[in-house]
Amino acid sequence: MSQTADSIIHTGTWINWSQGRILGSTITLSERNGGLLTAFLATFVATAGVACWAILSYTLHQARARQDRASTIHHQQQATLRNAGTPSSATWQFLQIYWYWRKNAVRPLARTLPLLLVALLNIVFFAVASIFSSYVTRAAGNEVLIRSPRCGALVSKDYDSVSQQAFSDFQRLETSDTSIAASYSRACYGDVPDPLQCNQYAQRSLPWESNPNVTCPFAPELCLLGPTAAYQMDTGPLDSHRALGINAPLSDRVLYRKVTTCSPIRGKNRFEAYNDTDPSHIAYGDTLVGYLFGPVGEINYTFQYNTHSLAEHNGYELTSLVAFAGSSRRAWEPIPALSRTDGDLSIFFLTANSVSYQEPVIDPFYIATTPKPIQVTDANLTFYSPDFVVNVMACVDEHQFCNPFTSQCTPLNGVLVLGSGITHLNLNVAQYTTAQLIHLHLAELTTYSIVHSRGALALRASETLNDNFQVGLPSTQWMTEMSSWFGISMAKLQQKVVQYATGPSTIPDSYNLIKPQTAAERNICNNQIIRKTNGTTSFSVLGVAIILIIGTILIITSWTLDTCVRSIRGKKKSNQYKSLQWIVDEKLQLQRLAYEEAGQGRWREGATTVPLTEKDDKIGLPRNANMEHPRLSQLAGHTVITYPGTPPETEGLLEQKGR
Repeated sequence: MSQTADSIIHTGTWINWSQGRILGSTITLSERNGGLLTAFLATFVATAGVACWAILSYTLHQARARQDRASTIHHQQQATLRNAGTPSSATWQFLQIYWYWRKNAVRPLARTLPLLLVALLNIVFFAVASIFSSYVTRAAGNEVLIRSPRCGALVSKDYDSVSQQAFSDFQRLETSDTSIAASYSRACYGDVPDPLQCNQYAQRSLPWESNPNVTCPFAPELCLLGPTAAYQMDTGPLDSHRALGINAPLSDRVLYRKVTTCSPIRGKNRFEAYNDTDPSHIAYGDTLVGYLFGPVGEINYTFQYNTHSLAEHNGYELTSLVAFAGSSRRAWEPIPALSRTDGDLSIFFLTANSVSYQEPVIDPFYIATTPKPIQVTDANLTFYSPDFVVNVMACVDEHQFCNPFTSQCTPLNGVLVLGSGITHLNLNVAQYTTAQLIHLHLAELTTYSIVHSRGALALRASETLNDNFQVGLPSTQWMTEMSSWFGISMAKLQQKVVQYATGPSTIPDSYNLIKPQTAAERNICNNQIIRKTNGTTSFSVLGVAIILIIGTILIITSWTLDTCVRSIRGKKKSNQYKSLQWIVDEKLQLQRLAYEEAGQGRWREGATTVPLTEKDDKIGLPRNANMEHPRLSQLAGHTVITYPGTPPETEGLLEQKGR
């Protein structure tokens, strides 16, 4: 893609329509802000865990509260439920209660274990939840939107007349784009994709099915392997959203399909040899072989081979031509036996020149079975020469668009003819604009375009060629080459769609950048999905919302539960003793009870969260307190205060506690 800077990655909320409006709601943040949100969510979940424990401890305390007297271990457990602010501190306190009471109480383990398990489960559940809170980023995946101010298509200024500058710029762009697509295809369209290169597009690779036994698309006399031995590659319908990353709901998508059918062509009886007798030609005096598959301009020969190349140390050469169906301006006019009106025709002429094969090759595109003794140092080795100076291959590229909602499809056709068929599919504005965007790049996906700018470098066989010595090739090497070219065309389609959204990195002098003109075009510019593993972090809005909503409910409930329950009990005049026990088991109230029983302080607010004494009251341990078993005693200068109408603590409140 032409731009991958963080500046064109959209940060904020958006909908990934792969998962629908709700599940696909996404928020993308910078890496720094994403880290802060992840940390906040983990902390928030931990806080919600503490709130959940507060609810559980209140519920357990109230369920266990009783008016009659109970054992000391029961009241210690109640005090722990009331005052342990976290499940971890409660767990430790319950363990201590069990340990100290293990020989002094009836069934201390059975009475402590349920409470201990509740606290432990709370710890484990929210510890796991805190860890998995980061998974809201995984739910969103690594897909992001790109929004670039340079979104648009490059269009030549010299469309009707080709200038030297325009031709040079076109060649440079075509070569660069095809080379990038070839590199991506080699890394990502194989069985073992390279993870460093293949995490760019919405879909790593576009799938297709191959069939080596389809009907040859040309006249039977030209099909070298017979009428039913052509090799076909068919993508099937590709969803514009899932396959190409054009983010849209189901109603705004289109289906695109490409079918390429190739066959080796019989060159026998389709050529003639002649001597060049024109002194002005560089090949003057050489023997040329001209192939007759249709004239190119004013030249009757489709391809001419100079046999002098056999004596030079040349490797593979690959020449290609194209004839677009329905075009009135094509340079090559194929013979009727090759010509197709329903697809774009590409033809390839492979010359092996001085290449020698280490083993016999029976592949029809590379056939080499003629022994050729060669002396290497002191050894006499046998290599094999090509059986023909030129081998010919032809392919037909066909394209199709479908409306997924009406099941209407255009016929399989060439690029130029296909354009008019799109208007008959009853597409809505968004669908039509998407189809037009894809159609804009189809001419660059012909097999000719994939090969022409690279020549022999497009051959996979070249990768095992060393100093014009070629290792043996399988009989299906030609299918490997066709599959490679088809894969490059698919990678180039992915590249071109994304490149439209990012905009070009540079604009050649002979080109204009045509920016989107309509709302539908601008919408496509703002809704291109790519994959990006660094620089940004995406979160599932639903996941974040669930965490925040549930956590907030737990926190608010923990703050208000006692107040609400106490209010309801007050109105119904029932179980008020349970609320009172919740109050007096609070650590500050327990402290008040102890000091007040010892006659220290003039206390008030005995049924609230924080009990108070008079301003000048002082309380504390006596100076001579027993270090092994300390007890509170009445300090000098203080008296026990009894308010009129209030029963002594031992007869009133503590009696209700079951002391």
